[in-house]
Amino acid sequence: MQFDPHTTLALFKANLELNFSLCDLLRRNALRWSEAQNRMLDGCAKDIESAVTRTLDAPDWQQFGVNAGDLGWKALQHRNCAALHLAEMAVANHSALIADIQHVFSRWQQDSTHALKQAGSAMPVSAALESLLASASNMGRIDSK
Repeated sequence: MQFDPHTTLALFKANLELNFSLCDLLRRNALRWSEAQNRMLDGCAKDIESAVTRTLDAPDWQQFGVNAGDLGWKALQHRNCAALHLAEMAVANHSALIADIQHVFSRWQQDSTHALKQAGSAMPVSAALESLLASASNMGRIDSK
């Protein structure tokens, strides 16, 4: 089966758009990780700075000792919170990336199927290719149950 130049161009464009979209998704995913990390670091730095400032502003040795002891506890709490936020961020970023990848591949599949169907209307297509196109069209649909 030979494809006309319009079909091969449409398939090439669909593949190029797929590659571009995947690169863009990876770039946006890296930005989400970077932004989340910056928010987490900023929050930890502000809390530690506040605890240190309270320690430095202590009026006497007793309050200084209480505040200094509180610094260790605050650091432990921040490590636990940071680990929890990291896990939540990982799940959220992974879920967003997977959903975006599914969307991109679905769009690529539709574009490729459309190009092949257009070629099929211009020339005879074998029964095997027709069934492949039909199954590809059905695979792109996701049941929402």
